[in-house]
Amino acid sequence: MRLLITTQAIDLDDPVLAFFHGWILEIARNFESVEIICLKVGRHALPEHVRIHSLGKEQGRSRWKYVMRFYYYLWVLRKKYDAVFVHMNPEYAVLGGFLWRIFGKKVGLWYIHPKKTFLLHVAVLFANRVMSASARSFPIRTSKLVALGHGVDTVFFSPAQYTIVSEKLRAMGVARIAPVKRLECIIGAVGALVREQVPIQFDFYGTELDRDRAYAETIRKLVPAATPPEIWTWKGNASPEEVRDAFRAHDVHVNATDSGSFDKVVIESMACGCLTIASNAALQGILPAELLFKEGDSVSLAKALKNIAKKSIEERRILATQLRTIAEDHYSLVALARAIKKVFA
Repeated sequence: MRLLITTQAIDLDDPVLAFFHGWILEIARNFESVEIICLKVGRHALPEHVRIHSLGKEQGRSRWKYVMRFYYYLWVLRKKYDAVFVHMNPEYAVLGGFLWRIFGKKVGLWYIHPKKTFLLHVAVLFANRVMSASARSFPIRTSKLVALGHGVDTVFFSPAQYTIVSEKLRAMGVARIAPVKRLECIIGAVGALVREQVPIQFDFYGTELDRDRAYAETIRKLVPAATPPEIWTWKGNASPEEVRDAFRAHDVHVNATDSGSFDKVVIESMACGCLTIASNAALQGILPAELLFKEGDSVSLAKALKNIAKKSIEERRILATQLRTIAEDHYSLVALARAIKKVFA
């Protein structure tokens, strides 16, 4: 079977979408050939049977030209693919859905986000199947939904071969600085532990998009009011390698994202043997109860962090091994790529 993938970017240096390069490598092992239509292309290293067709954002083209080029590619490539995998951008399914029906192409939409939009509703109409990490990570009820879990490269995201011992609880977060990530909850919890004299260091990896700048400015002002300057460190954008190494060097990763989404960094941290605390309802039944806290509740989060701080190194190691096993057995990229192929079978 031959596959067409539509996505936003193919770029190993993209701070948000670099991971998708690994997805393509694994998905491509399951298909005869792969054509990719993306908004922009950057650094990549893909096999010969994977061909990229950029809409030209890296060259500064207009939206009108993006659309015209998109339809051009749909037409000239129509005999080179049998199915379509639409990654995260429902507008591709809306723009191409009618033609794909005429061409007889099976369309699968992958989407993880709590926000419902008109475009998403239309995209579901055109899709033969809708894929998401879990039933709770897709915001529209539909019989087309197939829950496939996250696809994490558990070879790349793996535990370190050494153990770093510290008297402080080394905590971290990886996310955009955005309201949905609930950073104020994390800051409140860290501040509570400082007041209780629990030794802690928190490192945050990520920055804001333009649309979230006002929120980010508020959050950055909140940190010095809640914690001493040496407790909280802003690390900025980080490459996948830097994020992986951070997971390996920290005791616990905190994710306070609202329910309705399912951040893949949760599984990535688990795969690296880093204890992960989260509040997302989609993680109930995946994470042990002691690693879950009440959504948006800094008191509940502080309690979970304090519980980790009290554990011995051996207790943490046993729990981390359990999380690694869950990530390997149920959320590996290899398993996801095979599941995607079955959706199109």
